[in-house]
Amino acid sequence: MSILDVKRTKQDFLKHKSKSSANTLTTYTYLFKSIEKFCLSKYDSSLENIIEELSIVENPQEQVESLLQNYIDELEAEGKSHSTVSCYSCIAKNYLKYRRVKFDKDELETCLNFKKERQSEKYPLTKEEIKTLLDHASFESRAKILLQSGSGFRISELITLRKSDINTGLERYTATIRAENAKNGIERTTIISSEAMPYLDKILENKNDNDLIFYHNAKCIRNAVVSEIETFDRVRKSANLDMTYDNKKNHKITTHSFRAFFISQFEKTYSGFGHVLSGHGKYMKQYERFTIGEKIEKYIETEKYLLIYSKQDQSKKELRELKTKVSRLEELLSQKGINVNDLK
Repeated sequence: MSILDVKRTKQDFLKHKSKSSANTLTTYTYLFKSIEKFCLSKYDSSLENIIEELSIVENPQEQVESLLQNYIDELEAEGKSHSTVSCYSCIAKNYLKYRRVKFDKDELETCLNFKKERQSEKYPLTKEEIKTLLDHASFESRAKILLQSGSGFRISELITLRKSDINTGLERYTATIRAENAKNGIERTTIISSEAMPYLDKILENKNDNDLIFYHNAKCIRNAVVSEIETFDRVRKSANLDMTYDNKKNHKITTHSFRAFFISQFEKTYSGFGHVLSGHGKYMKQYERFTIGEKIEKYIETEKYLLIYSKQDQSKKELRELKTKVSRLEELLSQKGINVNDLK
């Protein structure tokens, strides 16, 4: 046996995956709890014992197919979403491959069956609904809602922001989402709306550069996100906006609705730019590069669609109308030989 022929373990697999991010490691940890529970329930055996058995079978293709299909069926019976079932089964498959269980992945893909995904049309969050939520929220919760709807933050990105990530020296504040906190691992900068800026000013007053903007004592981001979702649930119920889709399980308005609102507003001005600011990977092409000045300029043109309380566009319209009236009055006075400057 070669000195390099070291048996791979679950700990090796998790260590390898933890290089991506702490969130990835948490996801994989939850998966192992799920599949271990399934193996004990279905086969009265641990996952490790099952892998040991599969490793001594010459061609375990059918056994692997049976194992994974049963796991998929179990997840679907528990009411897990299509995306969760797909993700968990894919990770389980990759883990078996990592442990050197021999099977044909392409053949496996054609054999596994998933329940057909049925989705309702996504509910479009309105400004009036956001305003209602804000009216029922605490100061800190209002700040979070305005930052999500006006800047496109994910919850996990918002609660990992530190004071040093905020630049308050520009026409609009900017926020840098660090690569280690971004879902796709790509650092980006987004813009803060004029409505959210005063909230940030107040929150940042007594904080040091390395302090979290929104303090939480959760040991992992996943737990902090769950806590934020539970807090929002209370706000949603208080605002009487806890409507659900036909499945009675998923709410029409969630924290993700604010990101969808943000992205949708940019479709009215710069198609795709909202995806850039909110960090959607497929829109972050390597040749799409904007200076911070260009980002702010594009942002301000769309901001009127993002503002919840302010009537910036209406105020500008009224100012234009007023200037037109003044100009017309000056013209009439001039026709009568009266100079406006002489009246001062």
